[in-house]
Amino acid sequence: RNSINHVSKKKCIKGLWNINIPSELLQEILSRLSLKGNIQASAVCKTWCEAAISVRKLQPRPWLFYPLRGLEEGNYILLDPSRPQAYKFSFPVLKGCVLSYSRDGWLLVKKTHALSYLVFLFNPFTGNRIFLPKVSLTSGYCLAISAAPTSSSCMVISCNYTSIPSYIVINTWRPGQTVWTTHQFKNQLPGGGLNNCVISNGMFYCLSICGYLGVFDPPRATWNILPLRPCLAFRQVDITRRMLMTEHEGDIFVMFTSGNKSPSVFKLNLKRMAWEKKRELGGLTVFASQPSSLIRASFSVKERNRLYPSRNAHLGVYFSLGDDEKISSCPSSSNYFSNRIAWVFPPQDNVSF
Repeated sequence: RNSINHVSKKKCIKGLWNINIPSELLQEILSRLSLKGNIQASAVCKTWCEAAISVRKLQPRPWLFYPLRGLEEGNYILLDPSRPQAYKFSFPVLKGCVLSYSRDGWLLVKKTHALSYLVFLFNPFTGNRIFLPKVSLTSGYCLAISAAPTSSSCMVISCNYTSIPSYIVINTWRPGQTVWTTHQFKNQLPGGGLNNCVISNGMFYCLSICGYLGVFDPPRATWNILPLRPCLAFRQVDITRRMLMTEHEGDIFVMFTSGNKSPSVFKLNLKRMAWEKKRELGGLTVFASQPSSLIRASFSVKERNRLYPSRNAHLGVYFSLGDDEKISSCPSSSNYFSNRIAWVFPPQDNVSF
């Protein structure tokens, strides 16, 4: 009886459909939502907004990883932009290497080795590395990793375009395997090779340099070209232009940057099978780099709809999406992207730094 009286005295919230929800239960429900779902739930009413904010898990800002100039190759800086604080490291293993992808605090690294390529996973926060079997890569290829190697869902993929004969060759590797698993498909991609790859809902979306999109389904080992036409922006010729691709909770974005011009942003609409041009990113913030671009949500209002390029130590440079100008504290330059610079998510416990 005492427990019944205790429950009846708890504050109840009269929400939609005349359902009385105890405040503790509402917070428990909202705490299980993704950040995107939490933000959507906060728009229901004032009470839901207060409950959602009280349990909202803010995402950490990615760190910038880049080489020191003018010194012996292998010296790198890890820059925490939230303080800001820089940490210097010596990583001889990275001499002569390029960064191919960034995922969950790990970098996918590539180095030319004789007639094949040495590929390995590298954690810049711990120095840990995992070497993969050697793999052959063509000129029109892309590399990607689905999750950290400590995850059971980790898969590394190399997607290669060959012109003679015309095939798409996809190699996959999982932690513990000693050889790559190879899949070969007849090439149906118009135009040249592959440019970018992102992972969405367990599928690898590979973008060709002409703007066509191929999808590799690992469980089914299938490769399909989506029936959507590239926008005219995909075919524009500009030697300073960079085509970047990123994903956030199932939404796929392609961004074009050129010099100091405001980036062009396109979002994939899978229902209409079309690229839709967007003036902004719905409040998201993009940390763009040549290896891969990362997205974060729920930043301060002034930081939303911004694109931060991966330029050495210059945190004041950003593009304000939706505006016609770039706000910058640094001299203009078109060289914002390099395959030796990457944004990388820090570990949850980084107290050692």
